[in-house]
Amino acid sequence: MAYEDIQVVTQIASLALFMGIMVVAYIYAFRRSNKAKFAEASEMPLRDDAPPADWDKQ
Repeated sequence: MAYEDIQVVTQIASLALFMGIMVVAYIYAFRRSNKAKFAEASEMPLRDDAPPADWDKQ
């Protein structure tokens, strides 16, 4: 095989691998069973779980 042939095969294999990873990520993200988990994670920045400023003086 010439260098150009190896390059083409490698590019096609890399593209196929990338597309496979993207399809799996898409299926995972839009699965109904993950909806509650993602909804909870989206509310996480809005929660006030930080300890009070004077927590060390108690």
